[in-house]
Amino acid sequence: MKKIYPTLTVLSIFFLFTGLILAQQPERQQPAPGQAQQRLQTFDGELSKVDAAAKKLSVKGSDGKEMEFGYNEQTQIIGAQGSIEGLATMSGARVRVHYDEASKTAAAIEVQGKQPK
Repeated sequence: MKKIYPTLTVLSIFFLFTGLILAQQPERQQPAPGQAQQRLQTFDGELSKVDAAAKKLSVKGSDGKEMEFGYNEQTQIIGAQGSIEGLATMSGARVRVHYDEASKTAAAIEVQGKQPK
């Protein structure tokens, strides 16, 4: 019976310290479902230019406002043969850009058709 007390004491101290360590760690907040999607904005306009070296594209809105967006390997391109090279040949095409508001990086670029002349 005397051998049980030291073992219980050691286990109690172990669990006490484990609890204290876990209590001091900051809680990791998981983003709410769709929270990342809430930051995405859309911009419709006419494709002005594509700078493949800088990985940027410019789109002119119907109000005359021109916006510049970055893009990366994760950017989805819908239409234009699904590539930035195809998009670069479509100056003047109507596009819809889904972009991250904070970084102005395009998540998706939809080609909606050539602007009528």
